[in-house]
This record gives sequence, C-alpha cells and structure tokens, in this order.
Amino acid sequence: MEQKNIVATLYLKEGKAVRSMTDFTPVDDVYQLCQLYNDSGIDKIIIFDLSYDDASHDDAISIIRVITKSIDTPVLVGGNVKRVEDVKKYL
Repeated sequence: MEQKNIVATLYLKEGKAVRSMTDFTPVDDVYQLCQLYNDSGIDKIIIFDLSYDDASHDDAISIIRVITKSIDTPVLVGGNVKRVEDVKKYL
C-alpha cells in the first residue's frame, strides 16, 4: 500500500511566519500556525529560517525550539545553516 505524507511549509522571518521566500508579508502567529498544522494531522512541518544576521538567526532558533517542544508533529529545519555550530544549536 502506498503511504502519503502531508507536509506543511513555513517561512520564518524576524520571528513571524511570512508568505514565501520572496514575499515577507506576515500571515499568522507562528505558534498558532504550527499548532493548527499539528491539530490538522499534518505529517511534517518544514521551517525555513530566512534570518539575515546572527542575532535574528539565534531568535529563529529559539522560536523553533519552542515550536518543537509544544507540538507532536516532526519539524524539519532548513535555511541559514552556515556553520557546524548552527547544526548543534538546532539539535
């Protein structure tokens, strides 16, 4: 039998969920959006970190940590991983 996964994509810019990688219009509270995905039965959430400097990158990592602790859905993270330390922070 074929297994299907429903995957939601979330773009994170300056602590807010935005429309896309090029359209930074905020769409919703990032925590509420992830909780909605979790409650809707989404199989995975992919979060793209669109931060531009180290301070906003650290803020994004903090937000992602809160998200992963508050929902049961697996979270995949991408974007702005430039050093091994970034990977360690995500883990």
